[in-house]
Amino acid sequence: MTLRKWTFTVDPEDAELRLDQLIAKRTDLSRRAAREALKLGGVQVDRRRVKVAGKLVKPGLEVRVAYDPDLPPVPTTAIPIVFEDAWLLAVDKPAGIATQGTWATDRHDLLALLKTQRPELKLFLHHRLDQGTSGLLVLAKDAKANPGLAAAFADRNLEKLYLARISEPLEACTIEAPIGRLRGADPGRFGCEGDLMEPKSARTDFRPATAEETAGLVPGHYVVARIHTGRTHQIRVHLAHLGRPVLGDALYGGGPSDRLWLHAWRLGLKHPVTGEDLRLEAPPLRFRV
Repeated sequence: MTLRKWTFTVDPEDAELRLDQLIAKRTDLSRRAAREALKLGGVQVDRRRVKVAGKLVKPGLEVRVAYDPDLPPVPTTAIPIVFEDAWLLAVDKPAGIATQGTWATDRHDLLALLKTQRPELKLFLHHRLDQGTSGLLVLAKDAKANPGLAAAFADRNLEKLYLARISEPLEACTIEAPIGRLRGADPGRFGCEGDLMEPKSARTDFRPATAEETAGLVPGHYVVARIHTGRTHQIRVHLAHLGRPVLGDALYGGGPSDRLWLHAWRLGLKHPVTGEDLRLEAPPLRFRV
């Protein structure tokens, strides 16, 4: 990807310019490219996405522009539904799709696809999966579910299991190592050692997956991960710290592959409205032979 970003403040003399004209003046984008960035959701004014090319912007406001000329066409993937009732919607997120809008677009992500697929719903997001990670993601479809669902993920009052494929076997273990953003890393990444920015405690349990759990999957070394905290890239960082990075995870030293072998597999939690025990599962279909 060739993502390009600009941030600038509107000058008084530019207050009469249309937004597409302003972007073309203050960046090296053409007006046509500026309108494309606007259409895709890559323009923010005062931290809010704006898509109206003819909008006039007041002096002093901050404008952020992100443009990726290599973005693929807007996907039309049908998102599989794992569970649904009056309050919740659980889906199996495909790999390669961001959970929510990125700098450059709010049309290529899971929430945008669900809005197209289920336009009658207003969905509330309480947790995320990395773009390359597939699997279970639970959203609230009724505001009554928000407090309980938010608390469950914030307090980790749930059981969240992932399936990962690694290049070498790993014995059962628990790792408690803080995770923070690595200062100056380009591309940005996280770690357990080095010059970390705001490291936070993180705990993950690992065990080898059983033969029954991996029946029908591409042969390899699989581990089941249970996270007790919700740090960015937690499983990927902890496995890399153990010298067993996820296969296909180039950011953290994983062996080459055409996919990131990480899947949000099972989720157990109390229903935020009814209180019943929910046991949800998204089979790792993309790992099958």
